[in-house]
Amino acid sequence: MASNDELKQFVEQWKHEIQSSNHKAAAAKPSGQDQELRLPGTHRFCSSGEGGACSSKQEQQRKESRTSTKTPPHQLPGRHSCNQDDLNSDYRPFVLADQLLKGQPTESLLEERQDRKRRKTDACSGGVSPPASSQPRGNQNTFLEQLISDLDEINEIPFFEISLPRELALQIFQHLSMEDLCRRAQVSSSWRSLADDEVLWQKVGRSLGCVLSPDGTGGQKCKELVKMHVETDRTVTRNWKTRVGQIDYLECAIGGFLSAAYSCGTHIVAGFSEGIVRLWDILADENTPSVLLESNQEQAVCSVSVNPTVTAAAFGSGDVSIWSTEHGGTPLHHFSLDQGGPPQVCTCPGGTVVASARGTVVRVDSPDAVGVWQCRQNFSCDKKVTHLSLAQKGEALSDHLVVMATDYDVYAYRPHLPPEERLRFHALYGAAVECLDATAEQAAVASTCFGVSLEDVFKVQWYSLDTGKQLISLRGHRGQVTCMDLRNSPPNMLVTGAADKRVRVFDVRTPRAVLNQYAHPLGVSCVQMDDWKVVSGGQEGSLCVWDLRSQNKLWEMKPSKVHPIQYCRFRGPHLIAACYPAPSRRLEDPMDQSRRQADVKGRINVYDFSVDQTTRDVPDICKADYDEPEGYNYNINLAMPYDTL
Repeated sequence: MASNDELKQFVEQWKHEIQSSNHKAAAAKPSGQDQELRLPGTHRFCSSGEGGACSSKQEQQRKESRTSTKTPPHQLPGRHSCNQDDLNSDYRPFVLADQLLKGQPTESLLEERQDRKRRKTDACSGGVSPPASSQPRGNQNTFLEQLISDLDEINEIPFFEISLPRELALQIFQHLSMEDLCRRAQVSSSWRSLADDEVLWQKVGRSLGCVLSPDGTGGQKCKELVKMHVETDRTVTRNWKTRVGQIDYLECAIGGFLSAAYSCGTHIVAGFSEGIVRLWDILADENTPSVLLESNQEQAVCSVSVNPTVTAAAFGSGDVSIWSTEHGGTPLHHFSLDQGGPPQVCTCPGGTVVASARGTVVRVDSPDAVGVWQCRQNFSCDKKVTHLSLAQKGEALSDHLVVMATDYDVYAYRPHLPPEERLRFHALYGAAVECLDATAEQAAVASTCFGVSLEDVFKVQWYSLDTGKQLISLRGHRGQVTCMDLRNSPPNMLVTGAADKRVRVFDVRTPRAVLNQYAHPLGVSCVQMDDWKVVSGGQEGSLCVWDLRSQNKLWEMKPSKVHPIQYCRFRGPHLIAACYPAPSRRLEDPMDQSRRQADVKGRINVYDFSVDQTTRDVPDICKADYDEPEGYNYNINLAMPYDTL
């Protein structure tokens, strides 16, 4: 970039060349017309001292030209107004620019300019002459001065290097996404220094769910950690689509039948028919055994729930026990529900609030400030509670929301308020509630009622819990809706499965289903979705993965040949599927059946798609010569030489 002195010298030289070209053009014109070549912003009239002489001379020249030409009246040009726009239209730089654009020669352009000026002078001769002034009118600048001003403005833009503090620039950059930060780093070295700031990439890493060490990055830059996280996500997505991974089985030999299962993050809890509750951590080392939670109950476990803080289990006798997820061992809190029927228990993804229900009794428990557990709410409903859900916005008890359903009604209430202030947002007599899922802001209720067509009989109603009003009514299923997932779905989307053997994905912004596929021949038992895939489990024991964009089935597998998939959840690279029998279908003598069927008592299958076990360097003689062996090996070629020999 040139210095300021060189720029000023260039500007002066440029002005001098343009002025010299104007003088040459004026000298080439006929006599008496050099007054027409004037600098922009100046008037064509003489100064005040010579106004009378100049006016008489010009008037005499106009009379002579009129008498010599004697133009007919019908050929005279129209009268022009002496306004500022007409004067600006004769501005020489604009005329020259127009000439260059139109490709006209200079001589013809000058002749047209002289004729136009002569016509304006004739039209304005009878009016009042504007005052003589050598200053430009208003705030108008010449074309040259405006161009030079624009060049100076471009050269003087400081951006973040000169006048803007770095702290303020970082405040602006923190509103950019990861892609925008990478683009801004390519602008200049100073912008790269801003875009590579550790504070910005720590924020990006937290938004993506990167695991950062307590001291910051643990000796590694946050940008590198984010890069590794993005590459890992791409690898996991590719392995999901191609079914490349590792499978593990979680069983309990002394527990009897598997009766309940639940997961949250990397923790999995399972309850068995012998009253045993076992807890696993997926990320734990292979040498670390599972946690066997202590319980004195001999009744079967009816319901379990877990989060990173607490683990809860409800037994067939009505007892509910709460343990610490981190320590296990002896229960932190224990109580009993007096009503009959199988009890239910649920927790939030975070926090220490536990909700339970049995019969018509609903109870909410949480610890106080010193960690002592106590009952927050305990009340009875008019009818039996069939579905129970717990959602939260924050850590406080007032931020939790309990959603429960009876035969025909659905309620929502805050545990810190009296039970009489609960909100009934769904009530339809004769329409039995079949399925329920809720978040802190919305709730989805599937019901079966009487209607003209099957689509009106089996429908899903979407409610706003802030207002208690219905947002939309979703139709399309021709069978009882058996499962749905609103809590883990993307915003404005809901996935459902029904006894009509189909999986449907609804979007509140569109009237029709986004995905409608025939999934399982015996009906759908569990579903879940994210932004690009849908996972469904069927009553026949098979598991299907669907691509939401292409609406095609990616792959299918059958974890169990005996029992349906009662529970299915995935998060990141892990997929958890629990296969166990219903209480009415349990065998009387499981020992004889277990000798013929390994999974007759039920088990939990854990799939890890972040592990690639494809054999790449194994010789061909050590690989199997068939593609689909019984019990698919997830792209793991068998390293057995007898397959070829």
